[in-house]
Amino acid sequence: MTRPPSAAERREMNRRQHAEARQQEQAARGPKGVASAWWDQARTVAADQERAGNPAAWDDLAQFLANYCGRYST
Repeated sequence: MTRPPSAAERREMNRRQHAEARQQEQAARGPKGVASAWWDQARTVAADQERAGNPAAWDDLAQFLANYCGRYST
């Protein structure tokens, strides 16, 4: 007999299902939608890392975005 998922497991399952549904919706919008989905995921990862004691994840994300903008800005 299997045990019911814990609250944390349930939260993770719900978050994963929501993210997958959102990615599919965004993919239907084409490259802009895919980029939007990745942006959402990047913010989620950075926030999770901050809660886990690694606030430097926000710095890494900011540096990546600065590099990207520097590369493609005219």
